[in-house]
Amino acid sequence: MSRWFEDAKFGIWAHWGPQSVPMRGDWYARRLYLSPDAEKPDALGPSRRRTHEERFGHPSEFGHKDICRAWTAERWDPDALMDLYVRAGARYFVSLANHIDNFDLWNSLHQPWNSVNVGPKRDVVEEWARAARRHNLPFGLSFHANWSWQLLDVAFGADQDGPLPGVPYDGHLTAADGAGRWWDGLDPAKLYGRSRRGDEPPDPDVVADFYRRVWDAFTRYRPEFVYFDDSRLPFASGSICETRPPTDAGAELLHRMHEHSRLWHGDRSRLIATIKQLVDSDTGGVTLDVERNLLVDMRDRPWQMDTCLGHWFYEKDLPYKSARQVLQMLVDVVSKNGSLLLSVPQRPDGTIDAREVAILEEIGAWLRHNGEAIYGSRPWKVYGEGSTTGERNGDRFPEADLPYTGEDVRFTAKDGSVYAIVLGEPHDQTVRLTSLGRAAGLLASDPARVEVVGVKDPLRWVRTERALEISLPPQQSWLQPLVLRIDEGGFTP
Repeated sequence: MSRWFEDAKFGIWAHWGPQSVPMRGDWYARRLYLSPDAEKPDALGPSRRRTHEERFGHPSEFGHKDICRAWTAERWDPDALMDLYVRAGARYFVSLANHIDNFDLWNSLHQPWNSVNVGPKRDVVEEWARAARRHNLPFGLSFHANWSWQLLDVAFGADQDGPLPGVPYDGHLTAADGAGRWWDGLDPAKLYGRSRRGDEPPDPDVVADFYRRVWDAFTRYRPEFVYFDDSRLPFASGSICETRPPTDAGAELLHRMHEHSRLWHGDRSRLIATIKQLVDSDTGGVTLDVERNLLVDMRDRPWQMDTCLGHWFYEKDLPYKSARQVLQMLVDVVSKNGSLLLSVPQRPDGTIDAREVAILEEIGAWLRHNGEAIYGSRPWKVYGEGSTTGERNGDRFPEADLPYTGEDVRFTAKDGSVYAIVLGEPHDQTVRLTSLGRAAGLLASDPARVEVVGVKDPLRWVRTERALEISLPPQQSWLQPLVLRIDEGGFTP
């Protein structure tokens, strides 16, 4: 496991690309082709297909390929955004490389439908990488195009009724059809693939093409972090889209990636590669990523939770998580040996909105004050205590705005100190830590000092068999979540 990842704890993710253009959330490259009846209206309006037709036209003429062209990123300033993300406390940065839309965000050798040829006419990945490295942030890439085989099958359909029944969508177009049109010289088959059903096993050339593109981006930009959006390595046994028989291409490429990382970084791989499910036979070559869920218990090996302020792609007027919600999740994840990767949705022009800026500034203010309890910390003997729980799904809780109370505490440890982070409002100006009572047997001796991080005046406390009870000064305003540092000379984290 790379030390940088164990220490970083908090990353920002630019989950941004052509599908941001309509400002209607995730999986737009698929949803624009679905019948209006196939997608229920939500609180923010009718189906994506209905709004697509109102704004752009019928998908037989204006489909996903045209959304790619409409993404121009005219106000995108990666350096200014990276400045903000560093102020927000990010210690690593991840750029989308491609998504289910099968569009590459770099000057791809193997996918002509890319951000240099179409849309922004900029190498998005390269510009993100330069901005991240100017701030000495480890840089990462996320790959999702392994979903394209299953999810872009709808581009080969046609309406069953309505004003254009039977008129095929633009997935049926050929390179010859582009003569004299804006996409002259580009073959739609390179974007959509061949006509198919989504439940068909992928063709061998689909697998080869995916991994050629991963290798191209990896060797070109040398990321320290690679995110695979799959339960296992793409197209392998147990993945969301298995070949028949399942392929070992992913494992072979991952081995080469680690070998190259060792060459680039002095005989020690700095690469973190994440997938969504680990099995007992997995070694340190892959790391667990948990999407929009909190683990119930601590893990022996470092892992990552990924989540988003709103939807994965920008959706106008969508409610966001508050800074306090993000911080509560961050604390919970770090206490269980994890790191949090937070997606900040960007508008199609490359900017983020004022609400997102305010949330990030608030997160950054808390981390500047309390970061010693997060960065470089390690799990303590127990992750925490308290009564708040959610609806459990196996070994995890789906993320939610949990009603944390002053009894909900998470622990981290570093440099001979244990940090107790109170997720809710302390009751009657007293924090009671049962894990630090004498009966629990987790502290070798009474604390030498207890204080609020950033406040040098020590706090009054009493330790009983049942708990360490810490009295907070009255009429005092604390940054939430509240962080207490407990020092004890004989303490070993």
